[in-house]
Amino acid sequence: MKVVLDTNVFHNWKFLLWLKDSPHSPVISSVSYAEYLYHQSKKMGSIEEGRSAVDALLHSIGIEVMAFYKECAVETVKAVWGRWDFRKNARDYMIGSLALKLNAPVITYNKKDFAWYEKVYTPEEFMELAEASKRS
Repeated sequence: MKVVLDTNVFHNWKFLLWLKDSPHSPVISSVSYAEYLYHQSKKMGSIEEGRSAVDALLHSIGIEVMAFYKECAVETVKAVWGRWDFRKNARDYMIGSLALKLNAPVITYNKKDFAWYEKVYTPEEFMELAEASKRS
């Protein structure tokens, strides 16, 4: 099962290591990639160093970067239509549209930003849910 990761879960090493050994297929949107690359590049002092670190992490965990296509843009607008201010949470809607397209859960620490989508979990909730389903 594919799972869509929000940028903020990259701080949880326990979750990332669990995910690496799990049967799940983690993906991020190219929007999340840009967001994470920006933060890591600022932290490391250059885009090159940031990119090297981000790409190494994604490769080591097995996280696939999926492009934000026109189809995702349409799903983004459908998700936001009549709900909240698009300008405030545009990236979250864009990330969530990938989950919608894939019919996959979103893993995030900002569940309120994805309140419009029903399959949203914190890393801890998702690990617990996955472990419980193994026991069933």
